[in-house]
Amino acid sequence: MLSDRLLAFVAEQYDFDRETPRFMAAGREASREFYSFAKYGSFYVCRFIKSGVDGIGQIRAEMDWLSYLSGKGVRVMRPLRADNGELVVLAEENGEPYSISACGMVEGNPWDKNNPELWNEKVFFQWGKVMGDMHRETKNFAPADGAEIRREYTHMIGDSVRAFPSINKAAEKLACEIAALPRDGDAYGLIHYDLGPNNFLIDGALITAIDFDDCAYAWHALDIGVALYLGLWFGRRNDSGQDFTNDMIEYFLKGYLSANRLDDFWLSKIPMFMRLCQIAKFSFAYDSEDPDDGHQKERMRNIENNMLFTGCVVDDSIFSNPRSTKQEE
Repeated sequence: MLSDRLLAFVAEQYDFDRETPRFMAAGREASREFYSFAKYGSFYVCRFIKSGVDGIGQIRAEMDWLSYLSGKGVRVMRPLRADNGELVVLAEENGEPYSISACGMVEGNPWDKNNPELWNEKVFFQWGKVMGDMHRETKNFAPADGAEIRREYTHMIGDSVRAFPSINKAAEKLACEIAALPRDGDAYGLIHYDLGPNNFLIDGALITAIDFDDCAYAWHALDIGVALYLGLWFGRRNDSGQDFTNDMIEYFLKGYLSANRLDDFWLSKIPMFMRLCQIAKFSFAYDSEDPDDGHQKERMRNIENNMLFTGCVVDDSIFSNPRSTKQEE
């Protein structure tokens, strides 16, 4: 928990009500904490990140992009500038440097695969659309002169796959295919990189994207592949057995293509990026799993047999532009 002194400092920097800070959650990493604050009756989320000097530029670059997107009307978290006009405030606590940023509180509900109002074709469509909006607008985004830019894609797969020859062979083949892909501006740029179901909120017919911590320069098709793989991982079936697999993919892509153009070459690469995400998830889960665990062996068989999940049949014909250009509402 952060000290009252640090919270008071942040309240002063953003003109928050000093009596309102409330702890919300810790991040996936121990170095991150989230607090809510109020200001003139509206609520905001402050993110506190322990970061050395070498990490501050990346945080500023993230917030700069987020500010650009929100200014273009894309449904993302809206950054709040401090009173000095900065998107990131620096502070120190017990000798530890902190980078602090704030965004308006996002209205909406988390997804729920067992609630038809929160997991359906309209949700999938809007989920894809918000990503398409991000990619379309980012084509004209340029970091400020002299500003640090976000990292570029390097790899996703952990070294643990080397202990599994068949998985490592699949990973190396994928790495070669990906390395040969062009990086043209129409299909490569800043992406969210983690827009799975846990990183958007649903407000009626609209969706707002949150949590841009992992944003990076990479292929748009990779962003889609990561989102869809995570969507299938968490929500391809509800508890009553209803299968959303192909509806999820189809309506996500319809939403995406209503907002941003992607040609058939790149659409055809999405399954490859979904497979990359599958192997990456296996590689990072291995360290915390029993090598003889049945679930892990099942995941290995699926990778070896080019199947995302047991019993998951994906209609590959979905990964192409529809003949009709009529947009769905």
